[in-house]
Amino acid sequence: MVTLQPFIVSPFAFHTYVVQPMFGDILDGNGVPVPSDEEGDWMVVDSPKHRVPIIDIFGGNNLIKRRDATCKLIYSPVAKLGKRFISDEELYAATEDCQEEFYQGCFEDYEQQNWEIFGEQIMPIMSKGVATDIYTNKYFGDITRTSDPNGLISWNKFDGIWTQYLNYVSEGIVETPISIAAGTISAAGAVAVLSALYAGQDELLDAFDDADKAFYVNKKIYDAYGEWLLSGTNNGALSLSDLQAGHAKLYYKGIEVKWKRWNGVLKSLNGGTQAHAAILTLRGNFLYKTDSSYGGGPRRNEAVRVWYSQDHDVWKRQIHFRGGTQIAAPQHSVLAITSF
Repeated sequence: MVTLQPFIVSPFAFHTYVVQPMFGDILDGNGVPVPSDEEGDWMVVDSPKHRVPIIDIFGGNNLIKRRDATCKLIYSPVAKLGKRFISDEELYAATEDCQEEFYQGCFEDYEQQNWEIFGEQIMPIMSKGVATDIYTNKYFGDITRTSDPNGLISWNKFDGIWTQYLNYVSEGIVETPISIAAGTISAAGAVAVLSALYAGQDELLDAFDDADKAFYVNKKIYDAYGEWLLSGTNNGALSLSDLQAGHAKLYYKGIEVKWKRWNGVLKSLNGGTQAHAAILTLRGNFLYKTDSSYGGGPRRNEAVRVWYSQDHDVWKRQIHFRGGTQIAAPQHSVLAITSF
């Protein structure tokens, strides 16, 4: 039997190729920025420690801060915030692929260890699935939630931003979310949500420059607000084609409205009826904890391993990484969500 070597991706390469694009712009091989719709919304905390004090993060170590995130966050512990931490969970995926080939000629590349070609072909397959799971969990993950009964959405691998916020609501640090009715949201309803969030700012949040803040909303709210702009006194200031393509930049009272891919998970969490969610907060207020040196394998240095099992006649894949979220300054936030 011929001994075949596995295809292995290092933790740092996995972090650069898969994780970083989930949180902001990156540079391609030619040094050209590759845009991300998450740009400015997150800061990535890269540390081998499982649990890191948030107040210690902002000394300049183990932190990637996105270029348009605000530099005016108040990070020192205030009021009831106390000393808070960000931690992560060890994440793992293992799958089998019974098909003979990922792509035409892949077995020859694999056998001859043409890893550059092999990796270019199969990594997008894996990274797309991993990226989808990271995205859902970083916003709506809850480790106490049961798995999706339909097996379609990953939402319980680590606690996401909404779970963190609701914990702060229960502690009295963040105000109870404004209620949004389930179902179809009208143009007027979208404006009402944004208006309520804007009015809900306390003096500290209101004192920040508009450019340092953002409304984060599900796409249904974004589209409905765009329709209001098109049909109202701002008619002509917004391109319908840009709106439909998701390329428009919308603003409410000078604060950008940014849509997030929340529709599907919100609908699933609400039992099949569309739910809605929105946050008004500071740019760069969301933290993602990871470790670009963490991996599996006998030497703990494999983020991805792909190999062909001759005994079982299948391709096998393993993925190892870490993830977790927190909010730098949760007190600078106003929430709105459908009750489900």
